[in-house]
Amino acid sequence: MANEAEAHNHGLLSLDEVDQGAAPKHVYTAAYTLFNGKGKLQGSPEGGNRVQKYWKTAVISTGERDLKTYLKSAGIKVNAGQLVRLLNIPAKRPTKLHGYESGKAHADALKEAWKQNHGAAGREWIQYLSTRKQEAIEEYQEAKRRWLSLIQESYGEQVHRVTDRFAVIEAALIMGKIITGWEAQGCHDALQHIFNIWVATFGTGNKEIEQIKQQVEAFLNNYGFSRYLPYLNPDPRDLPVHKLAGYRTGKAFEEGASFRFYTFPNVFEEEIANGFEYKEFARVLAELGMLETGGDRYKKKALNKIGGKQHVFYVLMFGPEEADQLKE
Repeated sequence: MANEAEAHNHGLLSLDEVDQGAAPKHVYTAAYTLFNGKGKLQGSPEGGNRVQKYWKTAVISTGERDLKTYLKSAGIKVNAGQLVRLLNIPAKRPTKLHGYESGKAHADALKEAWKQNHGAAGREWIQYLSTRKQEAIEEYQEAKRRWLSLIQESYGEQVHRVTDRFAVIEAALIMGKIITGWEAQGCHDALQHIFNIWVATFGTGNKEIEQIKQQVEAFLNNYGFSRYLPYLNPDPRDLPVHKLAGYRTGKAFEEGASFRFYTFPNVFEEEIANGFEYKEFARVLAELGMLETGGDRYKKKALNKIGGKQHVFYVLMFGPEEADQLKE
């Protein structure tokens, strides 16, 4: 994969369908290899290190399932950083067929034209662009300013990062008029349409914060009433508890019930915050109102001694919306 990426340095690398990967873990490794932009540091048999491979490559991957869905089905977590490197943009059937009777006829015509003319436009484009470096830089800067003006400041940092990709593509499309004949407004409209599709799937907030919130909600929904004993007056029928995670307060199905989940530190840090740095994880939850704090500390002492010992817990709770849904 590193060899292929280096061969397409400053160009386009088109991958086969993601589902053709030998195993999800191989797809995961391949994705990271591409995103990192450099190959492994390897020793040379003669001593010293081999020359390390570097690349900056645009990647397009086709498939019925996007990278996130494919890896998630195998239990592999996809980080927010990956989702802004390989954007998930669902493909739709074309609605404008330029006079052809069907989508197949339209696709066949494109394929035949590509066979007849493959490479001609690329050579013309490189020759044209190589003598207009400053113009290309200015076109990109203008596109970048335009995209930044369209994105609200309240949007997450990942959304702002992605707009830079669209600015690069827009600058290339506008300068590429010499090859394609496309007008600037049509390029603006097409990219805005694609961006709207992407952001509707990705969201406008910070994806890492959303992932943290969803991870806690999933744990509490799955185990809030099976791995947590009632904090006061536990019912003997609840015992024994498999893999006790802590204690809870609040009564289920009681009008206005407010639940608190007193979670053992090792469960919080090793299970609930899995995949994140647990202190940062706790800080985000505190800002979301899903973690009680003791002053400037994220762990709190228990209300009463348990088993003759004073314990400390991370005190979790549902967000307001989740609490309302639970009552319903």
